[in-house]
Amino acid sequence: MNERNMQWLTPPGASSFRFSAVRPDTLGATEYTLATIVVDTTASVSPFAAELKAAVVAVVESLRQSPRAEHLLVRLVTFNTTLREVFGFKALADIDPQAIAPFQPDGMTALFDASYEALAATEQYARLLYNQDFDTNASVYLITDGGDNHSQVATAAKVAELVGRLRQQEILESLTTTLIGINTTEREVQRALEQFAREGGLDQYIDVGAATPQHLARLAGYISRSISLQSQALGSGGASQTLTF
Repeated sequence: MNERNMQWLTPPGASSFRFSAVRPDTLGATEYTLATIVVDTTASVSPFAAELKAAVVAVVESLRQSPRAEHLLVRLVTFNTTLREVFGFKALADIDPQAIAPFQPDGMTALFDASYEALAATEQYARLLYNQDFDTNASVYLITDGGDNHSQVATAAKVAELVGRLRQQEILESLTTTLIGINTTEREVQRALEQFAREGGLDQYIDVGAATPQHLARLAGYISRSISLQSQALGSGGASQTLTF
């Protein structure tokens, strides 16, 4: 897809960031699942940054083989002290997973800000599609190895407020939100993430364990299966089944 088919959007009340998404008039189907993958690239992920990127690549490659591939729009965001959109909401056919640049770990963990941004972008784009008669649902996956220590805009309560608003509106048929901890060996970090999942109104928190290639490959399989299930549920009037990791 030509990049001219993409547009930049700014969620209301979130002038500090923009995101990109494919123009609705270039879409070929009438229903879509909006899948957002948010990846922590703070300094502490340096020892396993290559394996983490490989897991993201595996998710995209797996989804490209899905029977529902033509009904998926995927967005990838990385975060540390700041947020970076690797690519906006795009059809899988227009995403080259091998072109994803190596992650460059640095900085601190603006987890609340990254979570809020992902949800706000989902809300804004879902509303745009809804107003043009598309049916949508959405999944958001937040991958991190630590609790928030640098957010400037959002709090757990603000994330929860946005999640609640998304669930109450008719622009999305359903929404699933998953917080994923990797390499969280310290119980204090696990508790912080469990608390954020609870106070942020997220559906679930899962702990992958040590950031080994095997565990990250398992995570990639989990995310791709979860997105596929969410897409299969579109049109049913309800959310997909929540997978157990």
